[in-house]
Amino acid sequence: MDDPSPRDETSVDARSDLHLIYPDPQLAERSAAAGALRRLAHAFVRHRTDADTLVEIAAWADAAADRLEAGSAAVPRPADYFARRYTDPRPPDGAEVMAFSDRAFSGPANPTAMDVDMRRHGEGVRAAVTFGAAFESAPGRTHGGAVCAVVDDVLGYLMVCLGIAAYTARLEIDYRGGVPIDEPVTYDARETSREGRKSHVELTVRAANAPPNTPPLIEATGLFVIVTAEQLVSGNR
Repeated sequence: MDDPSPRDETSVDARSDLHLIYPDPQLAERSAAAGALRRLAHAFVRHRTDADTLVEIAAWADAAADRLEAGSAAVPRPADYFARRYTDPRPPDGAEVMAFSDRAFSGPANPTAMDVDMRRHGEGVRAAVTFGAAFESAPGRTHGGAVCAVVDDVLGYLMVCLGIAAYTARLEIDYRGGVPIDEPVTYDARETSREGRKSHVELTVRAANAPPNTPPLIEATGLFVIVTAEQLVSGNR
């Protein structure tokens, strides 16, 4: 593949408020490409075109995939992902938090992700999320599975902000209202209690412009099981 063009130091990867756990030297370029692919996915779902254009899109997509696959070996996830929870500093309050640039559901360099801005908010996490047409189920509403996927992802980032490594053990989600398509919503998550290795959490989803006392569209509670630093060293998880 061709060498990447020089990075723009004023682009997304140069933001002072970004807490990026695993740096990506092509964050700006990969995020822009993934964003264009997300736009294509939403346009593909929402609009119709002629057969020749569909054939052209399929040929272009296959050729682009062939080029990517030939350009490098698959890149594995770093093995120290959990261990660094106990060695890295916690993200500063208010900072945008990002583990992998192409993380599932929220990574800006992942073309299958949602539009997500994830930030530490005090001892919790606040995420601004917009779901596009590719995630629409009932007219005007986001598919419940997509909503749930982001619930789990936001709670995963809560563990990052708390400075602990943990696996999702249980999620309970009450769908009290429809999450709209193409309109921003806010996910708020916090830890409610901790008992030994059990972290109990809760999360709400509201329309971004809703008054503070507005009933949430989504309420969720969960249980995360903490993997301690000692367990990581021993390999007993």
